[in-house]
Amino acid sequence: MVSIRDIAKKAGVSVTSVSYALNGNPKVSRKTTEHIKRIAEELNYRPNAAARTLKARRTKKIGIFIRESGGGIFFGEILAGVIEMCAKEGYDTVVCVGANASDHLADGSVDGGLIMDPLITSEEITQLADSGRKIVVLDRTFYHKHVRQVLIDNEKGARQMVEHLAKYDAEKTYIVTGSHKNFDSQKRLKSALDAYAENAPTVDVQVIEGVFHLGGGLEAAEIIDQQWSGGPVNVFALSDSIAVGMQRYFQEKGYQIGTDIRIAGFDNDLLSQYITPPLTTINYSSKVWGTEAARVLLQLIVDEEVENVLIPTSLMERDSTSG
Repeated sequence: MVSIRDIAKKAGVSVTSVSYALNGNPKVSRKTTEHIKRIAEELNYRPNAAARTLKARRTKKIGIFIRESGGGIFFGEILAGVIEMCAKEGYDTVVCVGANASDHLADGSVDGGLIMDPLITSEEITQLADSGRKIVVLDRTFYHKHVRQVLIDNEKGARQMVEHLAKYDAEKTYIVTGSHKNFDSQKRLKSALDAYAENAPTVDVQVIEGVFHLGGGLEAAEIIDQQWSGGPVNVFALSDSIAVGMQRYFQEKGYQIGTDIRIAGFDNDLLSQYITPPLTTINYSSKVWGTEAARVLLQLIVDEEVENVLIPTSLMERDSTSG
């Protein structure tokens, strides 16, 4: 079956331009529109039922766009919140993954999108929003009349943790990040560094770039172990997955968690609560995040006034920093 992406590829234009042309949007020139329609005819393109429904402006479906790899319980909780809110309003939820996922927005298969996929670029979001598609982003800041942000309050969470860790003297202090491409990681890092500079300027903070999974924690812990000079160490890992990996490494090496090394995380995922000792972390509700994101999108879809949202955080103090 021919898709609008096939037309875009042959015509040498964007998917959004194809969507504009086939729906009579004047933002595409008449010459380009004629060219696109000619290619569509050559390929024997037939719009699907969902695309035809666009003319009625409602499919009663929203899409949640997530990356294909990883996620697990994290995405599951967000999705549960989205589905619950959508069901209350009579909407279905469609999970969209893969390189061509944004086609669901471009061709009108869904009424709006919740985007948490870094493979969908901000340029692509701009094109979709310019065409009137309603979008909520959960993984970046973005300003457009058809786009809203529903984000974790990373700044507050990072500051809460720095204030907690700064109470404990340490010979060395580390912040272990995720990838420099990860939005939440970079926001948490900046806020943590600002908080140390303002509230504990004498603390020498070393930043180690990692990856948000257990393996990233193991690698970061090995670096810290090699630099160990005998005194107590404070570590703020910017995700629980990193912190749990680090805790496992240090325990296998015979260090005492909470005394030799104080480890803290961010996210309050399920594993952080059940490891021994349990992990000090920053808590927020992933389900509420999903619920709020869906609420904001549904209001956008029906052209109601709605503001950006920050999901609140709180400090969960456990034995990994005060054992």
